[in-house]
Amino acid sequence: MIKALCRLTACSLIFSVNPALSPTAGAQALEEVIVTAQRRSESTQDIPVAITGFTGNSIEKFGIESTNDVGAQVPNMQVSGPYGEVQPIFAIRGVSMSDYNSNQASPIGVYVDEAYQPAVYSHGANFFDLERLEVLRGPQGTLYGKNTTGGAINMITRTPQIDTEFNGRIKVGVGSFDATMAEAAIEGTLIPGTLSARFATLFKKDDGYQENPLGGANGAQTDTRGGRLALNWAINDNATAVLKVTRTENDANTAQVRNEPGVDIRNTSSTANSNGFIDYTGYSRPARDLDFHEIESNKVGPLITQTDTAVLTATVDFEDFSLVSVSSYGDARYFQDANTDGSPLRLLEIDWSSDTVYYSQDLRFVSEWNSPFQLIAGLYYGFEDLGLKNIYCIFEDLPDTRVGEENPDTIGLAPFLVGFGCVDQRLATEKESLAAYGQLRFEPTDRLGFDLGLRQTEDRNDMPYYNTSRLDYDGTPIGTWVPGNTTGRDEAFTPVTASPNQIAYCLSNPSACTAPPGFTHGPYTLASQQPLSAVENEWTGKLGVDYALTPDILLYAAYSRGYRSGSYNGGVYYLERDIDDAYARPEFIDAYEVGVKADLLDGRARFNAAAFYYDYTDQQFVNVVGISVFLENAGASEIQGVEAEFQYQINERLFLNTGIGLLDTAYKELMLADTTTLANPEDQVDLAGNDLISAPDVNFSISLDWDMLVTEYGYLALNVNGSYQSKQWYSAYNDKAEYEASKQDAYHLINARLGWFSATDTYSVSAFVKNIEDVEYDYYAIDLQASFGYTYFLSGPPRSWGLEASYRF
Repeated sequence: MIKALCRLTACSLIFSVNPALSPTAGAQALEEVIVTAQRRSESTQDIPVAITGFTGNSIEKFGIESTNDVGAQVPNMQVSGPYGEVQPIFAIRGVSMSDYNSNQASPIGVYVDEAYQPAVYSHGANFFDLERLEVLRGPQGTLYGKNTTGGAINMITRTPQIDTEFNGRIKVGVGSFDATMAEAAIEGTLIPGTLSARFATLFKKDDGYQENPLGGANGAQTDTRGGRLALNWAINDNATAVLKVTRTENDANTAQVRNEPGVDIRNTSSTANSNGFIDYTGYSRPARDLDFHEIESNKVGPLITQTDTAVLTATVDFEDFSLVSVSSYGDARYFQDANTDGSPLRLLEIDWSSDTVYYSQDLRFVSEWNSPFQLIAGLYYGFEDLGLKNIYCIFEDLPDTRVGEENPDTIGLAPFLVGFGCVDQRLATEKESLAAYGQLRFEPTDRLGFDLGLRQTEDRNDMPYYNTSRLDYDGTPIGTWVPGNTTGRDEAFTPVTASPNQIAYCLSNPSACTAPPGFTHGPYTLASQQPLSAVENEWTGKLGVDYALTPDILLYAAYSRGYRSGSYNGGVYYLERDIDDAYARPEFIDAYEVGVKADLLDGRARFNAAAFYYDYTDQQFVNVVGISVFLENAGASEIQGVEAEFQYQINERLFLNTGIGLLDTAYKELMLADTTTLANPEDQVDLAGNDLISAPDVNFSISLDWDMLVTEYGYLALNVNGSYQSKQWYSAYNDKAEYEASKQDAYHLINARLGWFSATDTYSVSAFVKNIEDVEYDYYAIDLQASFGYTYFLSGPPRSWGLEASYRF
């Protein structure tokens, strides 16, 4: 059977597999693929929606092992994994979440079997035994449970079929870095005509690709295991219920930071043990002559997650409509012991931990009327309860005196960095969302269609508890900033006035320098600041029109509005604050899009394209200033772009798929603190005109499937795929205020997979290589120059290989 990749289409790069095509058959038409992205089963070529899809077979063909691998194959999509596979950060069409705090909601909604997953550290947890994966681009402001500005990712897991014979699959593999993996699934009917079950499990483990010359375990390890039980119950001829219960666990050493020091000491009194650049403790990574994936770390700590989810989908069919209920419950727990400075010295070490309990209920009406009108309407309720505790230990090793020679502004800070201790940050949030929605489809003719969608949402966000305290390195309480700081200064301490810049600032701003030097905290307490609460009521929706120029060519245009609810700052701050300062406002996108979907050459070729423009207001993103972290709103941004893909079944054995995405993004209004002038906290930088975060101008992908040898016993198939991304920035500052290092220059990746598939589809054996050219690249960066003297990078995986074998019964 041909397992030609990429048959699912929409208005941009689309992927699927046609397992029914045989290399010896004459049929060469691309497959019609059915998805449920609009809450009803439809062909992707017939719906005016920007959607990219992967079937289970195409996921295997590409060697996609986690959500981190998806972005390279989807136009205008980037995926970074600052904390491994379990907590991906998504960016679609320049809409991204730069905040790494676990209490934030992603602008890209993640759903498992239509149930919203609010905990960002659970977004990679369900990536196994998938029937398909769907990526929707653009605001989702009508049909989806949580309003999002960037898009939605749907993971649809496999459902057991009633009255199928007992069957199963086993897959095992080995690979680079002592990797081992095993997947298994069994399925069968328990009660004929009534009940079937499926159980799937996954085990993955490797030793990690980051070596530590100082000894000890490697970083960037994998140690994941999961299991899922699915039950399909035909209650009667008109009613069904599907229950899926999943548990996944991860316990492996996390990816380690590459510390790139930025304090230039070449003109100071000493450059011993340095190539001329150090961080604030004097560490100089380049002087150690380390390889790109080597790290010198005094500790390589674990990343531990556990996610339990349950989703119950019940459907009752009537003569001309259906009622669908999707109920979900989840409990996700997270702990990470992070050496955040990426060095053998103790400059910045953080323990992250949180626990999220969530549940949701979506009840909808789906019409099947014999008329030009069709309607989907429903009610949605979601609740999330999160508790967070983070410990930030700072400057346990002393600052290097050479830093003061290079940057006199830091001299006044030095007395407070010696024995600073740890910041103990604790917060609790409760989020409640209630919505009513409807989308009407009107088709006055066989060619012309209109969509009108409307959603009214009430989001309530509460922060019943917040406390920030100071501990000694051994955990002994010292004092409390929030509540307790009565100075009116949102800083950990009031510095000693020492440098000329600081003296000049205090002379011109005497009111800002009246507090005596010292730590700005009060007596130690675990009491909370005053509880905070915010309520938002917003209207969102969609208006679209489409026209079938021919039976095989669809033109469409749409306007949609999406919003992402506001959020409390999950970063460290030192002053009790009211809702205006602690809460980032909601963000909004008004999106305009036109597109075409065309099947050509008697169905052997497919061309899909879209152009879009976003008016983006109040974008939320995190900004690090000194040792404080702020959740900010950009005043305004604009995004415009084009996406196109072309698929071609060249002949019975050869299939080509290419896609391209082009972006032009810019902040129209954005002022942020100038972190290069520590002496003057009121200095700001105008960033209007800068590119948005994780928004490369160009991204491109190509895939070629070739059935090299076809026999009566089976066939040998080769897949080669590659991707390219132009330069992208990881900070809104771009190259201003000395942030020029926080970027990734243009790079490309090439992967290949060679497999033998039996004629009966009983077994297969495959070998693969990822990142064939061993390209060195970073997928995440944070500029910490102002506070710690280095830029924080996380590197992408090097070249890797693997062998896999699977057997079906």
